[in-house]
Amino acid sequence: MNIKLPLIQLIYNILSNNVETRDDWMLCIKEIHSIEMTIHGISKEDYFEMLFKKNNDGEYSNFSNVHTIKRLWQKVQEDFVHLRGYTWEERQKQGGQYVVDNYYHENQLFLFSTEELNELAKLNLDKIISNQ
Repeated sequence: MNIKLPLIQLIYNILSNNVETRDDWMLCIKEIHSIEMTIHGISKEDYFEMLFKKNNDGEYSNFSNVHTIKRLWQKVQEDFVHLRGYTWEERQKQGGQYVVDNYYHENQLFLFSTEELNELAKLNLDKIISNQ
């Protein structure tokens, strides 16, 4: 039997139901691999061997890729604010990704010409219109 899990939905559910996984992506991987072990009938004793076992095509197929899980874990938290952990802001700052929405200092406006500000305003308006 081949069961395909919607991985992003699974991660969303794990983050919703287990607060600890919001700050620990390895714990999220553990949860997902535990579910996959149950589906594939893999015991804890066989986990390590099966994690690195390749199929006939030379691919690792028993478990979801840990890098994919981590990327989706990050994406779900980016898209759903209520699923961010306590350390989310700090992780974003360390990674250089953190931006405070709609924050600017009025002195920054003088760095731009009127034409540039109008162009920036159009870009934001276009973005808002295209997302609707």
